[in-house]
Amino acid sequence: MGMMDDDDTVYCDIQMPLAQGRELLQLVDTLRDSKAYPDLEKVFEHMQHELSVSIDIIENPPTWGPWCEEGP
Repeated sequence: MGMMDDDDTVYCDIQMPLAQGRELLQLVDTLRDSKAYPDLEKVFEHMQHELSVSIDIIENPPTWGPWCEEGP
């Protein structure tokens, strides 16, 4: 069925509370540091980045952008 047949990429978009995000980041850090899953190195790296950025935005909300309240 078209181009999708050649693409075996898996996508995962998960939402969770901040505390679970921190815990998942710690788990990913541990897995990556263990070097037990070398084929997942890039996946762990991307997960660390995504989780770190998301956690940082929650802990230090930006003061700019469309999600910030602007005065009247």
